[in-house]
Amino acid sequence: MKTSNKTMRILALLAVTATLSFSACKKSSNPEQPVDPAPEASQFAIVAGINNPTALFLMTSGNLSTGSVTTVGQGTEISGWSRLFKNGFYYNLANNKFTKSKLENQLLKEVGAMPVTGNIMNSFWLTDNTLLISGTSSTTPDAIMTYTIINVDNMTIIKTGTFGKQELQPTDKAIYISSCFLKGDRLYVTYAVYNSNWTATDVAYLASAPYPALDNVTISTDTRSTYPGSFAPITPNAVNYNNDVYMITNTGDRWGVNPNKPSAIFRLKNGATAFDKDYFFDLSAISDGNREYYGLWDLGNGKAITRMGRKDLLLEFEDYTNKDVFEYYVIDVVNKTRKKLELPLDRGVLVSPVLVEAGKAYIAVSSSTAGKFIWTYDIASGNLTKGLEVKGVDYVSTLSRLK
Repeated sequence: MKTSNKTMRILALLAVTATLSFSACKKSSNPEQPVDPAPEASQFAIVAGINNPTALFLMTSGNLSTGSVTTVGQGTEISGWSRLFKNGFYYNLANNKFTKSKLENQLLKEVGAMPVTGNIMNSFWLTDNTLLISGTSSTTPDAIMTYTIINVDNMTIIKTGTFGKQELQPTDKAIYISSCFLKGDRLYVTYAVYNSNWTATDVAYLASAPYPALDNVTISTDTRSTYPGSFAPITPNAVNYNNDVYMITNTGDRWGVNPNKPSAIFRLKNGATAFDKDYFFDLSAISDGNREYYGLWDLGNGKAITRMGRKDLLLEFEDYTNKDVFEYYVIDVVNKTRKKLELPLDRGVLVSPVLVEAGKAYIAVSSSTAGKFIWTYDIASGNLTKGLEVKGVDYVSTLSRLK
C-alpha cells in the first residue's frame, strides 16, 4: 500500500465500497440557462471530474473524434461515483431509492423509481435490462452476498435473497464482490476475503449457481493470483473468446489488495465451475516488475486493452489520482503477449475511460502536460488518432454511449 497511514487506507476502502456504484444526482451546473444540444449531440456520455473541490460532470457529444466539450456553463453535475449508463438512461441509488433518469436539456429527468432495502455495496449488469445489486446483511453475516435483481425496463424486482455461504476466520474482515456475470445458465460471482489489515488474502474465490434459481452454490478457489475482477464495478475485467471467459486479477496496492501475488489472467472454460488449471497468463512476469493492472476492455479475437500503473511513479496513495501514472497496453490472452500503446500517461482510479464499438476503441487520456483528449484506436490497423478535447476538468472518468 502506497501510504504510511493505515487509517487512511481503511477509511478510504469503507467509503468507496459504500458509494462506488450509486449516488444522488444534482442539477445542471447552469440550470437557468440549459444548453439544448441537437439530437446528434447526445450520442455519447462523457463523465469527467475535478479534484478540488471534488465533483463529477456529465457532458455529451455527438462525436468523439473531433471538437471539444467543456464543463464551463455546460454539463450536469453528478455527486459521488455513480456512472451507471445503459441504453440511453442513467441509474443511481440514494437513500435506498433506485431511480432511472433521462438526460433532457442538460438536466437529468427522473422517469422511474423504486425502493431498495439493505446495505448496498455494488451493482452488476446481467443483461441489457437486468441489474443485480449486491450487498451485505447483519442477519446473514456468512452469506457471500445479499442480492436484489431488477428489471430496469419496468423498474420491478425480479428476485431477492442471499447467495452462498463463506465462513470468515477470526482474522478476516469482510467479503468484497469483484464481479458478477451470467454465462449460459449459471451466475458466476468472484470475490475477495479481506483480512483485518484490509489486505486481500492469498485466495481467489469463484462461486456459481444455476440461474435464475440461484441455489446449490458451488465455490472453487485458486492461489496462483489474488481475486479476479475489479475493485470498481464500472471497470470491465473480462474477455470472451471461443466461448471461454478470461479474467484479469486485481493485485493493485491502491486498495490494499495483495502485494505478494502477480497480476495475471485466469481462464474459465465454457460450462466450468473452476478456473482452468492449465492456463495462467502471468502479466507481472513480462512487465519489468510492474504488477498493477486495471481493467480489460474486450477488442475481440482474444485481444483487450488494459491499464498498467507504473511502479516507479506510484509512490503514495494520492498518486493514483493526482499524477500521470498509467500506461495503456493491448494484450493477447491467447498468445500471452502485450503491446504498449503510444499514448501520454493517464491518471485516475475507479474509472472506465475506454469505449469499444464498431472496430474502434475510444480511449480517454487525462494528462497534466498533454491535455485531456479522447484518442481513437483502430483495432484492425493499430493506428492511434487524437480526437475530442475535454476542457475544464482534471480527469475523464467514463465513456458511454447514450443512443
